[in-house]
Amino acid sequence: MDSHAELLTELKDFVGQFAQDERTFGPSTALAKYAREFRPATHRPHWLRMGERRNCFNNAAAYAAVREDVFYAEGYALEPELPIPVQHAWLVDAAGKVIDPTWEHTRDHVYFGIAFERAFVLDMLEKNGRQAGLLVNLHLLRRHYRDPALLENAIRGASVLLPS
Repeated sequence: MDSHAELLTELKDFVGQFAQDERTFGPSTALAKYAREFRPATHRPHWLRMGERRNCFNNAAAYAAVREDVFYAEGYALEPELPIPVQHAWLVDAAGKVIDPTWEHTRDHVYFGIAFERAFVLDMLEKNGRQAGLLVNLHLLRRHYRDPALLENAIRGASVLLPS
């Protein structure tokens, strides 16, 4: 197995362990059920300006709120030199490739998360005082998206990505 596949397996196992501890539907169970791998794009778009470090949720949401050619994604990411899963947010283009407005060198990074529809992101921002981050905000998730079906409706490409 190559190192990328090993890191992805470690990341899925990490999420799965947290999901087992959640008593009700929460961030880890959402990721365990709906997340998928995303691969980094080979080139950065000309319009991308790097955002503030350690502000990935707001960096990604700011672009996703105003651009119709990218989608907001949340989940975990791994850097090969430091294989510790980090809660992270990024953008996904129409081809499903990662555009990361926070981390510069992402070619070998592993991303595992959920891409959301633009309308959902705008709704989430409104409900959370313009602060991004659904899966890192247990209170927001359980208050507004307690029913997994509500979250399923917000997932980008849900009809293709969700199990039948």
